[in-house]
Amino acid sequence: MRVRFSSLFSPVAAVATVAALAALAAHTAVTPAPLAAQEGRPLELADYYRLKDAGSPALSPDGSRVAYVVTSVLEEENRRHSEIRLADADGSGEATRVTSPSFSASAPRWSPDGRFLVFSSNRPDPGGSGAGSTWFLRMDRPAGEAFQLEGLRGSPVFSPDGRWIAFTRPTPPPPPPEPVWDSDFERRTVERFDGREYDWMNYRFDRRGYLADPRDPNATPPREVYLLPAEGGEARRLTELGFDASGLAWSPDGRRLAFTADAHQRDEHSYGRSDLWVVDLDGDVNRLTDDGYNYSSPAWSADGGRLVVRGNEGLDIIIREARDRGAPSDLFVFDAENGMRLRNLTAEWDLIPGAPTVSAGGGHVYFSAGIRGNTHLFRVAEGGGPVEQVTAGDRRLGSFSFSEDFSRVAFRATAPTEPGDVRVADVGAAMDDEVRVSDVNRDLLAEIELSSPERLSFRSPDGTEVEGWMLPARGYAAGQGGFPMVLQMHGGPHGAYGSTFSFDQQLLAGQGYMVLYTNPRASTGYGEDFRWGTWGGWGFNDYDDVMAGVDHAIERYEIDTARMGVTGYSYGGYLTNWVITHTDRFAAAIAGASISNWVSDYGVADIPRTKESEFFGPPWEERGLEHLLRSSPIIHAKGVTTPTLFVHGESDHRVPIEEAEQMYVALRKQRVPAKFVRYPDSYHGGWTPWRMVHRMWVQLEWWEQWLRPSPTSDQ
Repeated sequence: MRVRFSSLFSPVAAVATVAALAALAAHTAVTPAPLAAQEGRPLELADYYRLKDAGSPALSPDGSRVAYVVTSVLEEENRRHSEIRLADADGSGEATRVTSPSFSASAPRWSPDGRFLVFSSNRPDPGGSGAGSTWFLRMDRPAGEAFQLEGLRGSPVFSPDGRWIAFTRPTPPPPPPEPVWDSDFERRTVERFDGREYDWMNYRFDRRGYLADPRDPNATPPREVYLLPAEGGEARRLTELGFDASGLAWSPDGRRLAFTADAHQRDEHSYGRSDLWVVDLDGDVNRLTDDGYNYSSPAWSADGGRLVVRGNEGLDIIIREARDRGAPSDLFVFDAENGMRLRNLTAEWDLIPGAPTVSAGGGHVYFSAGIRGNTHLFRVAEGGGPVEQVTAGDRRLGSFSFSEDFSRVAFRATAPTEPGDVRVADVGAAMDDEVRVSDVNRDLLAEIELSSPERLSFRSPDGTEVEGWMLPARGYAAGQGGFPMVLQMHGGPHGAYGSTFSFDQQLLAGQGYMVLYTNPRASTGYGEDFRWGTWGGWGFNDYDDVMAGVDHAIERYEIDTARMGVTGYSYGGYLTNWVITHTDRFAAAIAGASISNWVSDYGVADIPRTKESEFFGPPWEERGLEHLLRSSPIIHAKGVTTPTLFVHGESDHRVPIEEAEQMYVALRKQRVPAKFVRYPDSYHGGWTPWRMVHRMWVQLEWWEQWLRPSPTSDQ
């Protein structure tokens, strides 16, 4: 039976339910109930091309206006397009598009005085100034054409008084001498070579393709720090590091810049361990740390005496000491003069903080974090104390942007029945006065009917409590007989499902499938013990967790156990391969970008670090080989019976396609129905709209083939 495109239903997505920080430890199961009568039409696959997203808000310094990005799909051009809109922060009036519809625009931010809106765009540089993708709009007068600033060659960071702009840009050393050829024949031979030569280890990376030599500053010029007058002119170089500076942050007095940089960047055997640095306007550089930690996102205290920075122990330490877990991420406070670590603000807090922002008065440090399927804003006193949750509800919030006086904040919000939109609120204890300033999917959402997932809480065989969600099939009601069910597993593994909008999951629900998704061990948002719960052996605790979720769902819902499917992408694809090699309970599977053999993956993937840490070493070391082999689905493939569809990008460097090829051959050799769909010029992510739609279509066909009842069935 072919998929019925006119009846592909409802978008909604992963969800979680937590009321407030005090209630987060309690898991209260929800009794499934029949869905209310659905009056809107079902979501259709073609609606993928209509769905928009609003995000990346930038609140003006005075808190009166907010710029944000709207991203849509241009079906005929097979691409995504983004534009910047401007709205009143109080929600009054209509938003206005302020960038040209002919070119994509993104990443809006304001100058400190609010006179300029800066953004990135792919529009051509008419003057050939080499200013790159950064453009400016005057915001203190009614209209004006976007322009570029003379001398700016990177993303601008304004000083607090608006006098200066700092930026980083690649700065190559003097070029090496031209090669000297022994003969004209030798020159011709070399110049005619159209292949690639490498003598370095890190020669490829997903979505970036094949890389230039990271050891050679001529091939990979370091990003140095530059200073430019705000009105433009000639930029002055402040650093001569020889490696990349990032995360520029001005001191409150405008006399210094903090940044992070990895002095070991050109050592291909060292994993990232960026340190904290400060440079003044005369170019005097002070390295504040050299402790093996990896730091990012520095922020100054209000008086300029301290720096708050996000950090964790570097992976080199974890691997060298063969630890049984990764390092926690925390927010640290350093003395800005001598680099003394003063305190760890989140030492007693068991989640993962995002980049810090210090309030205008210096009283609190604000940051975002994932918590049990949600993402919220938190704060902690800059002098130390308990972490407080500022926002609440079953939703995911992000991209927080504060007014200069910290009285208002703009952010992107998404929830199971709400694609991304922008909201503004007063900063306070309750933050219950939110104003919605965008509604980019109003027309689409008015046509379709969305359903809400139901939160589940269950225990794995070893007693570990696990959270999951069931998205009921359209028309589901208890007592109506068994429904087919699809188990979905997220990527990572250190990611998490939760309270966000998912087009893919609701297509399944709209087609009549119950959709179960869970956060097994290794998921984030549940504390450090849970996060590292698969260290030393993927496929064991996590498999027990997802299968316990299946059993729990069968107990609570009308599930036809003969029509269950399992699927996932990336780590979820790996776990799909693991599931089908350890149980025959599923009638079909779809493995997306899936790993089957950790031994071969070690040498062909772009990030060997995961294998060296979470599997205790490379395959030529006894302990590493033992753990890599025992967690490889290909080793357990004998006797697999589950019909499986493999989908994969042919240019995927994160999970190279040979991983799926191995599993596909293993199934075909055993006469198991299997199909392989390959997408050319496609990496691990960032697929074109046409390929994304085709992937969803071919997956729905696979479920239709293997999970639908026969024409003679009574159901």
